[in-house]
Amino acid sequence: MANPIYGSGPLRSREGLISRPAASSDEIQLRIDPMHTDLEEEISGIHNKKKFRALEMKGVGQEIETEAKFQNGIISQLACNISMISK
Repeated sequence: MANPIYGSGPLRSREGLISRPAASSDEIQLRIDPMHTDLEEEISGIHNKKKFRALEMKGVGQEIETEAKFQNGIISQLACNISMISK
């Protein structure tokens, strides 16, 4: 039942916004008390964390690519050496 003080939305409560259980690992859960927190500041903080994580993941991806190229080079050299030895 709708409470005029807290609103009628499914995510409203006395404590502020509450999230529903996440359906998958791609979703995040967020709880913000609008009475004690600046909503825009919270959103900005989450956005900045997301950008930082994306940069971290890009760096990890580049490291993996570099390592894969290095290992591929070693394997190619070994294959070449083995073919020369077996001739």
